[in-house]
Amino acid sequence: MTSQPFDLNRIRSSGLVREVEFHAEIGSTNDRAMELARDRTLECPFLILAARQISGRGRGSNRWWSGPGALMFTLILDARGTNLPTERWPQLALAAGGAVCQAIERAIPDVDARVKWPNDVYLTGKKTAGILAEVPSDAAGRLLVGIGINVNNSLAAAPLELTQTATSMTDVAHQTFDLTEVLLAALASFAEWRNKLLHDPPAFFEQWRMRCLLTDKKVCVRDGSRQISGDCQGIDDSGRLKLATPAGIERLLSGTVVSFE
Repeated sequence: MTSQPFDLNRIRSSGLVREVEFHAEIGSTNDRAMELARDRTLECPFLILAARQISGRGRGSNRWWSGPGALMFTLILDARGTNLPTERWPQLALAAGGAVCQAIERAIPDVDARVKWPNDVYLTGKKTAGILAEVPSDAAGRLLVGIGINVNNSLAAAPLELTQTATSMTDVAHQTFDLTEVLLAALASFAEWRNKLLHDPPAFFEQWRMRCLLTDKKVCVRDGSRQISGDCQGIDDSGRLKLATPAGIERLLSGTVVSFE
């Protein structure tokens, strides 16, 4: 019998979430969060946590691969009562990226974690974590932030095409980690980044820019039917990616990074 990978009592008593729903196996924590978010009596932040996710989703049609030992969870947040208007909710995904970087660095002090705008975290030049922020259409005021971190799931067991582009904390540090510790570090860091976004946006964006993987790189971004290439100048104070192109500065609120070098 496999032992419980998380200390649920410790998570519940941390004060970082109001409640935890744990699944030994689930299709997608974000899909489950979509269902729960409709409940207006749900106390937030509410955490959905899984030991195994068999249909994890990334942005668009992307799928999230994860082997045993990965950390996969979704936070249901209630954005009502904050000073963050709806158009700025995507900035909470930026906060999650910064928080994951900080949590990883607390576990592996000698690494430098970076965020690839808008939703990926990189270690040693390879993707280590992904973030999926969604707004349920039938749950006004609720925002979902799904996070997947390759912690103890070595990419040696991943499909061949992923081994060249992705890595895990255990592959980088050559040790295993306490999943509860990594989770609590990520939740605590997210609370810090979220508070900074709400109360000190200039400091938030300055701190995020220091972690931007794409700054000073030649970047190609697909935005709908357009494909834009230019020299990345980081993000502006609305979270838009700034690209210096021959036609001038492009500021992108969303998009998919096709390539960078």
